[in-house]
Amino acid sequence: MSQPIKTAIIGLGRAGWHLHLEPMLKHGGYQITAVTDPIAERRKEAQEKCGCEEYENIDALLAKADCELVIVATPSAFHFSDAQKVLEAGKHCALEKPMALNFEEASKLAELAKSKKLLLTVNHAYLFLPEFHHLKEVVDSGVLGRIFHIRGFWPRYSRRWDWQTLKKNGGGILNNWGSHIASVALPLLDSKVASVASDIQLVKDAGDTEDHMEILLKTESGASANLLVTSACAYPGVRWMLLGEFGTLSSDGTTSHLKYYDPADAPRPQLDESMAAASRKYNSEELPWKEKSMPSEPSTPVPTFHENLAAFLGGKAPLISSAEAAVEVIRVLDLARVGSGF
Repeated sequence: MSQPIKTAIIGLGRAGWHLHLEPMLKHGGYQITAVTDPIAERRKEAQEKCGCEEYENIDALLAKADCELVIVATPSAFHFSDAQKVLEAGKHCALEKPMALNFEEASKLAELAKSKKLLLTVNHAYLFLPEFHHLKEVVDSGVLGRIFHIRGFWPRYSRRWDWQTLKKNGGGILNNWGSHIASVALPLLDSKVASVASDIQLVKDAGDTEDHMEILLKTESGASANLLVTSACAYPGVRWMLLGEFGTLSSDGTTSHLKYYDPADAPRPQLDESMAAASRKYNSEELPWKEKSMPSEPSTPVPTFHENLAAFLGGKAPLISSAEAAVEVIRVLDLARVGSGF
């Protein structure tokens, strides 16, 4: 775009400030024209840093501010209502995750944006990590054949006692971390998720919502994914395992290891229905394995969320984090939550 994108920010907490205001100023293609936050000191700080207008609430901002794009970085429980106001005001909307607290709300936002021909995108930040684009390249290359199972494991041990440990605030590991790992895993699967089984628990945090989740997805084609995200595991582990018909990828998020074979060099075995095993032994063979290690990085540079957003608005690149994909993430998390009974 020839002119900076006039942008307003709703919410100046951790996400609004560190994940949006600072990166947009660094990018240079955005002009922050207005901000709002319940805390006056935060509004004043943004005004001094950006030279923008400041408003006491979202309604005043949307009524008066000169902006074409609005960043919604409010607490999770307000994402749906705030994004709805932005879209109804005729502004493009970039929303922090989770998109909404349930599938019905997420679908309404996507439909509203579509009806008004407005941009709606969600900051699924892990879609902009090199490792996701690397995994997608490996899957698309076909070197592993059909991917029939994906395992994602994101462990750490930390205790929380803030507002994000309460259900009423939309807290919990499903919304905070689950949305991230699901946004990465779903595009690696070969078809839409048909069923979800889950184990969701509160182990050690102060509030009333989950700090441990394990979900098993099954796609319409029969592929599966096991996604375990926990803040109650004190040991690290392999972050990604992609199981294909011709081999496997293992990645810790930094380095990937591939072990695979070319099916042209190993014809499919012919079924032997004889019940007398040769030499009383199981079948065995030496497959022509190939092994290699590589950085978990794609062949081309990965844009940041704000780089991609500016390029899309300028008609120069497709949008990486689409509203439709974000709705699907919420649908899957909804199924996990309902299935667990938590």
